[in-house]
Amino acid sequence: MTRTKRTVRRNAPRARRGAALVTVLIVSVVAMTMAVASSMLVMGSSLTQRASERTAMVDDAALSGLEEARNLLNARLDSMPLAGFKTFENGVRIAGTDITRWTWVGRIGNVDSLANAGEYGVQAEIISRAVDGSGVEAVRRALVYQQSFARYAFFTDEGKTPSGGTLWFDNGWTASGPFHSNDSIYIRDGAPPQAIFKDQVTTAKGVFNAADAQFDKGPAQIVSPIALPSTADLNILRSIAQRAGYLFSPLLVTGDTALVTMRIEFVAIDADGDGTTTGPDDGYFRIYRLRNTTFGAGYTMARTPAPPAGAVGTQDSVLYARNCGVTASVLGQEVVTTTFANTLELPGSNYRARMLNKQNAFDNVSARCFLGGDPRLNAGGVFQAVDAAGEWMPRTAGSVPPLVAARPDGAFLWPLSAALNPSFHGTIFVDGRVGVSGTVRGRVTLAARENIVLLDDLRQATLPGANGACRADDDIVGLFAGENVMWADNMLQSPQQRRTNDNGTWLLPRKEFSPSSARPDLQVHAIILALESIGTEDPSPPAGLPVANWVNRGFVRQVGGRVQQRAGVGGTISGTSLHGYTSEISFNRCALTSPPPYFPTTQRWTLSQFYEVDPQRFTPERWFSRR
Repeated sequence: MTRTKRTVRRNAPRARRGAALVTVLIVSVVAMTMAVASSMLVMGSSLTQRASERTAMVDDAALSGLEEARNLLNARLDSMPLAGFKTFENGVRIAGTDITRWTWVGRIGNVDSLANAGEYGVQAEIISRAVDGSGVEAVRRALVYQQSFARYAFFTDEGKTPSGGTLWFDNGWTASGPFHSNDSIYIRDGAPPQAIFKDQVTTAKGVFNAADAQFDKGPAQIVSPIALPSTADLNILRSIAQRAGYLFSPLLVTGDTALVTMRIEFVAIDADGDGTTTGPDDGYFRIYRLRNTTFGAGYTMARTPAPPAGAVGTQDSVLYARNCGVTASVLGQEVVTTTFANTLELPGSNYRARMLNKQNAFDNVSARCFLGGDPRLNAGGVFQAVDAAGEWMPRTAGSVPPLVAARPDGAFLWPLSAALNPSFHGTIFVDGRVGVSGTVRGRVTLAARENIVLLDDLRQATLPGANGACRADDDIVGLFAGENVMWADNMLQSPQQRRTNDNGTWLLPRKEFSPSSARPDLQVHAIILALESIGTEDPSPPAGLPVANWVNRGFVRQVGGRVQQRAGVGGTISGTSLHGYTSEISFNRCALTSPPPYFPTTQRWTLSQFYEVDPQRFTPERWFSRR
């Protein structure tokens, strides 16, 4: 039997319909999501970048507004208001942008911080607000200040001497601080360095023969002229001093422009009994004023007098001086026992016999000269409020501590401390000309309508920049004269001479009569500004005076700076002989950061700091109302 083989059919696996489509869809969705996310990231980054760029543009517009406003002030195309604020830009569209800007300026400080004076300098602020078309906003603030003239070691408006001659710098003349001239700077031809400039040098015109000078901080820079202050600036200081009760004037005005009949003497006193004279209330001054010419018109400043009528020594002027005499020690100080004027002539048959007493007094090693009114000219060295020629001015403003009030001159001492005179803001003013000397404890600017004459040493109680540091409360002195500042030609600063025993000629060498231990030098700690010149009284010898009789007064050793229209003359040189003074100026760098109170400024605004201001609810009225 035959079997038939059957083929068994098995079902083949059947594909899942739609699975691939799902996979494709899932992958597509993921890809699309990633693409969208990537696009969103790119778009977000782009938007963020664009927003950041917009913010930066608006911020730059606000910052540039600050600089443009400062440039307008420095170019004097616009001015800083004395009070409140001023709008420089009011919704101005910045060219090529959709940014609009507003700019305001206003002063910081009290009403005395005027256009070019301030007790602690002149400060102001500039506010700039910028807004773009999308509402992005920025408000920026800049603090600016005016540079003080006290920043210069040497400043001259004209490169000339008072007589109109060219001002030459030579023989190693040195400026230890910033130097500026509104004229050309003339360097003498010779072996370099004829002049040494240790700091920045600026000039409005250039340097003649610069190759013979040494510039330690690079060559001179050409800048715009810087105008000197004016008499209007003196009036500002006058009004400030007047409110403090420190406005003074001479009782008697006579003689030439260098003759002063009023003098201010600064005195440092241990007011708190701590054994030092550097305390906050240790600074004072007193004022002596001539009332008549009983002792001669030059008595206040100790000028060499004219011999009286009928005098034997018709040329021996100093032997008739009431400011000089032989001294003896009384309670530790030199006190005149008999003045030269009160030393009698004697009867005799010749000059020596008749002038013996006076010549012996002159020759005495203890002979000294003092300024008019000095207690050391009185019997026993006792302070006298009134003498035959003048008077010490009683205090009418401020007060003094008990230890000071107990002094014989306590009622005649004026405080330099705001704690003792709250209306005092560091300024003393004289309507006229005045002499000055003494030791200053405090921060003060002495201003005078006419000349200021240095009668003797003027020192700070604390040395300028002592210990290499400058503090805001350190002593500092500013002198501001409407005319000249001079080194006096008096019996303290000029060595004196007498006739020989037979009256045939002059006895040499000359003799010092100053009680100062610094002689033959004059010590001056001050930043000095004169609207005319700074120099020596009588810098040239009298016509016909032999060179051997010239008066070498030594060095003016100044720590500070000099600002003037024309540089004054210190002396006259012939070979190795000098008549007058030689100047040695050291710059007081503390004046860069803490100038004397209300010392005039250059009116150049300098940037100090930038700040960001919250634009929310900002208005200029609200902002400046708080200043």
